[in-house]
Amino acid sequence: MRTGAIVCLTIFVLWVAIALLQLWFDLLSGEVFMKLTITAAALFAVVLGVALVVREYVDEKKMKDDGYID
Repeated sequence: MRTGAIVCLTIFVLWVAIALLQLWFDLLSGEVFMKLTITAAALFAVVLGVALVVREYVDEKKMKDDGYID
């Protein structure tokens, strides 16, 4: 989960930096900025989902190995 959190945080921080640059300097067209926003949101959701599934799998496997669940 730690890797997923780091990747999600990185995506978010990069998007905020791009958004602030766009706000102050108008570097990108509106269409390109919207595409970057949608892409960042999709990547964020996919990485977060994969990280949660992997964490759940690892936790369940550990509980099975320790004999807490069958």
